[in-house]
Amino acid sequence: MQIVRELDVVEVNNDLHPARRVIIVQREDGFYAYAEQYHFVSKHEGKIVAEGWGTLPGEGIYAYLHDAEIEGRAAFARRHGVDY
Repeated sequence: MQIVRELDVVEVNNDLHPARRVIIVQREDGFYAYAEQYHFVSKHEGKIVAEGWGTLPGEGIYAYLHDAEIEGRAAFARRHGVDY
């Protein structure tokens, strides 16, 4: 899968990974899906050793990027109780 769009980062009620976003990916078959990502920072002895975005499994199969984005935003908003 290839990321084709990264949506806005928002803070959610999660103690471990509060910074979240939705990405839209294009699947190998040409269809689209959305996935949630969380920002992580790994430290060792006070120094950052890894930082980036972890991706949860993709959801849905959509013919159009726009449809995947609408559904991804709605699912994220319902899941976290935020406007997205």
